[in-house]
Amino acid sequence: MRVGEVKISLIYLLTCCLWITASDKVLFLFRSQLNAADMLIVSSLKGVFFVFITTLLLWYLIKLNNKRLLDGERQYRSMYEGSPLAKWIYDPVTLKFISVNDTAIAQYGYTRDEFLSMSILDMRPDEDRQRVIESISQVSDQLKPSGVWRHLKRDGSEVSVAISSQQIAFNKKRHIMVTAQDVTQKLAYEQELKRLNDELREEKNKLSETQQIARVGGWEFYLENKQLIWSEEMYSIAGIEPYTTENPYDLYVQQIYPEDRADMLDALNLLITTGRKFDVIHRIHLLTGETRYIRQIAKLVHSADGKPLKLLGSAQDITELKQLEHERNKYMLNLEDTLNSINEGFYTLDHSLIFTKVNRKFEIETGLSAVDVIGKGLTDVFPGIEGRITFKQYTKAIKENIPVRFEAYWKHFKKWHYVDAYPTVDGIAVYFVDITDKKLKDMQLESAISRYETVAKATRDVIYDYDIQNDYLSFYTDVSELLNCDPNEIGRSLKWWRSHIHPDDRENVTRSQQEVLNRGETNWDCEYRIKCAGHRDYIWVFSQGYYLYNSSGVATRIVGAVKDIDALKRANEENKRLAEIITKINNMVIVMDTDHSITWANRAFEEYSGYTLEELKGIYPGDILGGDRFAPGTIEEIRRRKETLETFSIDIQHFLKDGSSPWVNVEYKPIFNDKGVHTGYMAVHQNITDRRKREEKINHQNKVLQHISWLSSHEIRRPVASILGLAYVARGSKSMEEKEQVIEMINTCAEELDGIVHNINDRISNELYAGDDSIAYEPIN
Repeated sequence: MRVGEVKISLIYLLTCCLWITASDKVLFLFRSQLNAADMLIVSSLKGVFFVFITTLLLWYLIKLNNKRLLDGERQYRSMYEGSPLAKWIYDPVTLKFISVNDTAIAQYGYTRDEFLSMSILDMRPDEDRQRVIESISQVSDQLKPSGVWRHLKRDGSEVSVAISSQQIAFNKKRHIMVTAQDVTQKLAYEQELKRLNDELREEKNKLSETQQIARVGGWEFYLENKQLIWSEEMYSIAGIEPYTTENPYDLYVQQIYPEDRADMLDALNLLITTGRKFDVIHRIHLLTGETRYIRQIAKLVHSADGKPLKLLGSAQDITELKQLEHERNKYMLNLEDTLNSINEGFYTLDHSLIFTKVNRKFEIETGLSAVDVIGKGLTDVFPGIEGRITFKQYTKAIKENIPVRFEAYWKHFKKWHYVDAYPTVDGIAVYFVDITDKKLKDMQLESAISRYETVAKATRDVIYDYDIQNDYLSFYTDVSELLNCDPNEIGRSLKWWRSHIHPDDRENVTRSQQEVLNRGETNWDCEYRIKCAGHRDYIWVFSQGYYLYNSSGVATRIVGAVKDIDALKRANEENKRLAEIITKINNMVIVMDTDHSITWANRAFEEYSGYTLEELKGIYPGDILGGDRFAPGTIEEIRRRKETLETFSIDIQHFLKDGSSPWVNVEYKPIFNDKGVHTGYMAVHQNITDRRKREEKINHQNKVLQHISWLSSHEIRRPVASILGLAYVARGSKSMEEKEQVIEMINTCAEELDGIVHNINDRISNELYAGDDSIAYEPIN
């Protein structure tokens, strides 16, 4: 019940009581003057008058109360509609909007009609709707905050609002009025502030961790009262409990070693009085007995009036650095002992090729003491070395920062040395060993090989020399005659030679060689079959070799001969050419069907292409060999010639999946079944990359030679013709003066001719032999 209704009831009750009491007393006073009939009439009139008067009074009070209610409702409506905060009223049963104010319409973007057609759930995210329904039961008659919620505007954007709710009576029904305050920016500011605080806290932690890792602490020293303020890390460095009651300055000075204390305080006074740079290393003695090395750096800070105010500095615990320095010094001493105990000569040169260190072996080998060479240049110790291989290789190692290895003959000592030079921060470090005995043996061997070559020419034996360490195979007679192949196809590796050995014999050859090496023997021989180009058969050869070992017992070379014994072996060695190609050589072989798809490939092609046989089956070769990058017309030519069932070969550049792009010669041969029906093609691939490079080089040289030939035939003819003409004139001249003039002109023509010859020589040197600067073993003058 509202206050107005109670007030009207009380006034009406009071008026009734007063009227009844007063009117009855007045009527009682006149009872003697009125008879019963008059008394009844007066009493009735009194009642009628009371009803009339009270009716007027009730009408007035109700009108007055309604006016107050209308004024209050009008004022409340004005507060509701004109509120700067969004407000609305909704039905707690249907959750439909009943009323919204203008602020809500402006803030959310919905029209009033759109609002009144919606429920409060329509402006909530799906995941919040259940919580909204549950929170309605907690709304009471008192205005209370309901927390921060997410609302959706008409444009789909999301805002955060602080909600206050209360139950009200609206249109004679219970409804809920909501006040919503947009706190999106406030929350964003709070989140940003939290993020900044977190970042600041993280940076502070990082700085603290950095100081802990670097063992660095900061300090401030106020000059007026000698107050020293430390960071937390400074207490840890000094080994003092934080926030001690004693002055840290006095404690720290006491910890400094007596031998270092005076220098420390003097440097501090110089900083205060003169502003001189303060950078001091000293030792402190902790209470635990530990010794630490501390580096102090500080600067002087002045007050506003220019007077010294305080010292601002930092301290770093460099104990570990000092320990490493001691370890390094110890290591250097051990290194010195090691270098003096090794069997190799050793010395170091700086970037200017000045000696900085030599070992005892160097002194023994050269006869020069460390005092004789350290501090002196390489060219001063060994005059004339500038034009020798040693000087060139050392310069290369320094400039290109790469290690170099080479052999050189030192005329100063009449010895051959094998030299390893490694770039260092300060220059190069050089190790060398005396290989004079080895070189003499090699020379004797080469002499023996030279004599053997003469005999080999009559027997068709092939002399070979294989450098095991560098995997380089040399032939001293024409091996192409033995293999019946182009000299340009001769390889220089053991793998190339073994690839020509019959697969059935290859393991036996390898095993027999390994058995000789395991026993440390020198002589090896074996019979096996080797593939020859140009026909279907292998030929039988008898191979002999002599192993050479180094001082460590490791085989470094094998020198020997290969003899053709095929005439003695061929009677039982007839095989089909196709079987030989597919199963017994390392050339890459594939078999294709009539649709040009791969049906089979040998292991060499698998390794070459990087695909297994199972991956290759059914694939067109061009799809895995870079067919889209072949030279224009290549694929069309191959298919055209296949359609005519030709046997042909073609040079193609492949583009493999490992990124390489070798050149290969592909020989295509049609395949027929026993009935003569064409069933596909076989393609044998041979890597000709090296040959192509040589051909390109030869083509370039031919062009240069053509130009040189033109110079020879045209440019040289002019001065030569002039000389011939002048010579004829000289013969017919009678006076000496005229002859001298002719001779002078002949001399001019000769100089011109000499210039042309020099030009031709320079052209030959620069263009025909450019880059051909292989190292020769020349003596050092």
